[in-house]
Amino acid sequence: MEAREFKNFAYGHFTKISKALSSPRRFELLDYLAQGPKTVERLAKETHMSVANTSQHLQALREARLVTSSKVKNHHYYELADNEVAQLLQLTKRLAERQFPDMGEVRTTETTAGGAVPVMSSAEALEEVASGRAVLIDVRAEDEYASRHLTDAVSIPLAQLEEKLEHLPVGKKVIAYCRGAYCLYASDAVRFLRERGFEAYRLDEGPADSAISQEIDTDGGEIR
Repeated sequence: MEAREFKNFAYGHFTKISKALSSPRRFELLDYLAQGPKTVERLAKETHMSVANTSQHLQALREARLVTSSKVKNHHYYELADNEVAQLLQLTKRLAERQFPDMGEVRTTETTAGGAVPVMSSAEALEEVASGRAVLIDVRAEDEYASRHLTDAVSIPLAQLEEKLEHLPVGKKVIAYCRGAYCLYASDAVRFLRERGFEAYRLDEGPADSAISQEIDTDGGEIR
């Protein structure tokens, strides 16, 4: 292989990854898959796309080897190819936030649209939970919690928060998290809890965020 041919080969393969990531819809699909495996139908519902369009985007991601698929009965499930894909997503997000400062401004506006939401850092949250002064709740869907969650987190999906309110300890802080900084579920949960007298905070990260990936387990916690 000639030198130029080798260069063309290498850079051609590099750009297969960047081309797959160039679609906002495909990036969003990868972000959802970072939470755990999902069916085509579930992804279509999450992204408000047709099943046909969702399948086309997933095929492009599979051709770039960013996702893998499997069939269970009549459903096709997709998941990230490996943890390096999740790390790539986080690095891309951080780079975009650094290069485009307005992203942070818009994110703050959207996450506080229904009222101010106090945020707690991951380091502080881990200390509060470890000391018994706070309880950590995961407000994502139960299957996402089962796939991956933060140490000692208790699963209380946002839709079930009201009915499970009595299970939350009185006098303790409640720290809620969802899929990450661009997910609004945690903000909704915090506002709901504060309106009912709880000292609640939003954790501005999720299980897929590399900064706290070392704090992930699959055992779950319990409310104490």
